[in-house]
Amino acid sequence: MEIVPVEQKLKCEGLESPRLNALQADDTLYTVLAHQPPGRIRIAPDSIGNADSAEAKQRTVAFLQLAATAESQPDVVVSPEYSVPWEALLNSIEQGVVPEEGKLWVLGCESLPIRGLDAIRQRLGELAVVLDDDVYPGALTTQKYRNPLVYVFATKCSADRSERLVLLVQYKTEPSGDPENTEATGMLPGICIYAFGTLPSEVRLITLVCSDVFGFRRELIDQYYKGLFLLHVQLNNSPRHLLYKKYRQELFAAAGETELLCLNWAENVISIDQYGANEQRWGNICGSAWYLSSPETDLSDDAILENHRHGIYYTRHEPIRTHALQFHYRPRVFFLQSTKVFHHAIPKPRSMRTGPKALKTFVWAQDQNKWVEPRTPGESPADGFCEQLEKCSDDGIPLDDLRDLYLTGPIAVERTMAITAGQFGVIVDWHAPARIDSMRLCEQEVVRRVTITQDPAPEAVKFRDDRFALTRAIAELRVGGYHWPSSVEALRKGFKFCWYAERPNRNVVADDGTLATIVHAGLVSDHTALDRLDQKVRKTLAGPPPEPERVLSQDQEKQFLDQHYATGAQRFCIVYMTATGTKTYLSGRGTSFTTLDSQSAVDIGVPSFTRFAENTLGEQ
Repeated sequence: MEIVPVEQKLKCEGLESPRLNALQADDTLYTVLAHQPPGRIRIAPDSIGNADSAEAKQRTVAFLQLAATAESQPDVVVSPEYSVPWEALLNSIEQGVVPEEGKLWVLGCESLPIRGLDAIRQRLGELAVVLDDDVYPGALTTQKYRNPLVYVFATKCSADRSERLVLLVQYKTEPSGDPENTEATGMLPGICIYAFGTLPSEVRLITLVCSDVFGFRRELIDQYYKGLFLLHVQLNNSPRHLLYKKYRQELFAAAGETELLCLNWAENVISIDQYGANEQRWGNICGSAWYLSSPETDLSDDAILENHRHGIYYTRHEPIRTHALQFHYRPRVFFLQSTKVFHHAIPKPRSMRTGPKALKTFVWAQDQNKWVEPRTPGESPADGFCEQLEKCSDDGIPLDDLRDLYLTGPIAVERTMAITAGQFGVIVDWHAPARIDSMRLCEQEVVRRVTITQDPAPEAVKFRDDRFALTRAIAELRVGGYHWPSSVEALRKGFKFCWYAERPNRNVVADDGTLATIVHAGLVSDHTALDRLDQKVRKTLAGPPPEPERVLSQDQEKQFLDQHYATGAQRFCIVYMTATGTKTYLSGRGTSFTTLDSQSAVDIGVPSFTRFAENTLGEQ
């Protein structure tokens, strides 16, 4: 893989480098139109492309018309690998559907016969300058086609300043792996990857096509990560595969001003062979996501809710220390607005890189043959939460209060169910979106959020099921006349699930307005786990101890902390399951704090509750 500056390539052709709106390192905003097409793919020895060519052409023409005729054209238009039929692109150009000056189209086109670009040059004639680097790393053997990414943009001739439309074609450099070695056999790889933008006044933009990431090695990442907007367009049945996500770890390890947009086809791609037979259902997730690490990223509940409504879902990718906005898996066009990847020579008070904001989403209207904004609730992105909630309450267990809470914002539900599972505290801001356990991605990048049910991974399904099960179990106690202990006696007359920013460690409110905390520990056989949970809950609810009025000895300090944690934590109850039913855990013996997962190794206060707890140890 060789990275070539676009400016250098265009200069050799007597063309100026375009001044692209999205790449100016200032505090203006830019927009992105991202196409996530439905997947029915034809994979043949001599080509890869859409199986339903007429429909794909229709959808793509409409997509490009949407990009070109919008009141304000999107600054960046992106479609994934193999998705754009050449006939749709050429027809659009011939009809004058082209990007304005300052705009950039990044289009993963269907495969192209080797040296097939000559016919395209001839067809377009003076309508466009068509450029590529027809070089490849090895000998031509069984290869019959190339995998092209096409940049479409307007620029000027250096000689007479006349305007020209440019199609700059970049060929995929690394074949993807599959049992049939499809691309290794049929695709002729390229060498050159183009880079737009020049530091420090411009953001840099590079696009990798699917397995190009294999060649985007550490030495290249070290050269280009700073001030980079990286596009990764794919037709990938396993976007979370170790080999495909390794580059993300290396890209963000340098902690530079970097953003990454991964764009894949929609979920559940179907492929057929050259005869229209041998149908294969991939059962894939989508995996499209926007990654960024800006410290000013807007993580307010309102911002997350607005993106959520448009099918852009917040998660925190803790292993690589980034925010990851997951796209809804279904076929859709997303219209987003974002701050620049970095700012150059902008005063700090104005340099607020708050990240992407979803403005609109579009669905395909078969009756109108165009992309339209959702016309009915059923056409809006569905996160699946209400359907899951309905399943949990289908036998008469009321969970309407949880649905009402969801309508105030999905993050409130994530917090409430985290408290219910005992996954809250001890750190004060545990409820910040980036810290809630269900909002965090693990190294396998599984999405475990309870208010998004689209990830089918077993770990994600089990996590969601466990959270719903614990919440439902408390709802069952609510209707079953459970004898709540005196610490939460207000709950005996009824309560609802809730979450309030002013009281972030409470998950229920009694009918008389009393706030309380109920934790369900699930099926427990080892009481030491309940002891640890009790200590964690007490420390969270009691908060930091006040300053003592006088100097204390070591024993006095211990007693002081004991009393604070024992008496400061009020109105909470821990319940758990055994083979004989639900029980209340009551701690009443001396225990010691151990280091918690969310604490540093030095945070190991050692209170004992023997003198301060009125209840006896064990169960009720």
